[in-house]
Amino acid sequence: MGVVISLEPHRIKREWEQEKKLLQDIQVQEVQATAKKVFIPVFEYFQFPYSFLEEACMDLALEAFLSGGKFSRYVEDRALPFKFQVQAAATIGLIAKELHEFIKSWVDEDPACDRAEMKEAVESFITYWWKRGLEAGTRRQLLRFH
Repeated sequence: MGVVISLEPHRIKREWEQEKKLLQDIQVQEVQATAKKVFIPVFEYFQFPYSFLEEACMDLALEAFLSGGKFSRYVEDRALPFKFQVQAAATIGLIAKELHEFIKSWVDEDPACDRAEMKEAVESFITYWWKRGLEAGTRRQLLRFH
């Protein structure tokens, strides 16, 4: 009788290696600068820099970056097919919603959290980092094939 081997540990290891390579294209200072540029104008009373909120923004920006990098394998002729654009929009929406809910739950004394401006800032921040991940992943794919 044959031996059954699970491929799950190998898939996880390969995914981990891809994420490590992809994260070489991003700098923490760049994420911090983008977060400050996007969120400081929105907050009126909350001290954003060096707060737990900045850390959450960085965490979800990295998640969006990695998500974009994973979608890069579906790029054809330097464009993402429509089917994957829909999936990407859903993924971006989920990450943005998570960050927006986190901000609302922790910074409830600032009236800026209830305005549409905050939601737009969160969506633009997450979309920016998702696109950067897609670009980095696409660049890696092109370099691998040439």
